[in-house]
Amino acid sequence: MDNILFITEGLTDEPAFLEKMFCIFYPNKSYNIYSYTTSIHTLVDKLFIEGELDKNLDIRLTLKEKETNKEKRKILSQKYKDIFLVFDLDPHNNKVKFQEIREMLNYFNDSSNTGKLYINYPMMQSYKHLKQMPDKEFKSKKIEISTLKNYKRIVGKQSKYTDITKYTYPIFMSIIAHHIQKANYIINGRYSLPKVEEFIQWNNTQIYDKQMLVLKKERQVYVLNTFLFNIIEYKPKELLNQLVNKKEIFLI
Repeated sequence: MDNILFITEGLTDEPAFLEKMFCIFYPNKSYNIYSYTTSIHTLVDKLFIEGELDKNLDIRLTLKEKETNKEKRKILSQKYKDIFLVFDLDPHNNKVKFQEIREMLNYFNDSSNTGKLYINYPMMQSYKHLKQMPDKEFKSKKIEISTLKNYKRIVGKQSKYTDITKYTYPIFMSIIAHHIQKANYIINGRYSLPKVEEFIQWNNTQIYDKQMLVLKKERQVYVLNTFLFNIIEYKPKELLNQLVNKKEIFLI
């Protein structure tokens, strides 16, 4: 059985999301979670030596060298077929490292080799930042940087989908569809489901660069959860075609 490692920023939200994700989509797959418990901007300090990212970096071994918790070291000691890193942009951080994060996105772009990094805008909770479905306002939904200290509370008030334990397959897929259409809008200016060939060509740096332009100009970022794409990436042709051809069961 293939083993998968998720290196996450949080201790609660990401594990709860992964538990439901695997229950619905991958009930027979095995995975472990290593919670880093601090921001990607802090992780930069661990990975960049004298301003440079080691091109031979093994994220699992690097974290293990600095980890003192025995159980966490045990998780990092195992071999994994795929490694995924899931972090928030946290643009309101006191020590932002935007250029270094871009370099990390370029480096961590292969789950079976270096690992694959997903950045969520502004945070993991963005996946459920939907008032309803279909949510026609989601296309242009942005969040002011000045309000991010209260983002979880904002989502809690605005979202109709706060309890992930109640998610069904159609709800999960409908949420994914909203975020894929939003990413297509950010990248290409089209709020629609991309063709399979287009989706496969996407990379997280494209989205990041667009978000940085918005951040610089408006002090906002588009609300977008890129980790949701991990589900579609597993079977892009099957799942995207399912969204296109069975819209009657999805709220898009």
